Amino acid sequence: MTALFHDPPPEGFSRRVVRAAPGREVRLVHAHGAIVVVEQGELEVECRAGACRRFGRGAMLPIARLGVAHLRSVGSRPLVLVAVARAGDEFPRAAGSHPDD
Repeated sequence: MTALFHDPPPEGFSRRVVRAAPGREVRLVHAHGAIVVVEQGELEVECRAGACRRFGRGAMLPIARLGVAHLRSVGSRPLVLVAVARAGDEFPRAAGSHPDD
């Protein structure tokens, strides 16, 4: 599975790297079927129901299925996320986000 997040994505998939300074909210459109891996830092996920949970390096999340209200970079290090989705599912072109394929 790590090859999906580190090597060039296989045909039919796209990948995006998102970076955020500590304390910043992460803008990531919930592309259908997207999976996110925390490469560095700590990610706080707040669900629409109000529950919050933190995830560190190596955490793999099916972000599109979590009912997310907010994603935040927390902790002392910048957050680096790698998101993979099927080609055609659009990732945002927000600041700190770039394609990686």
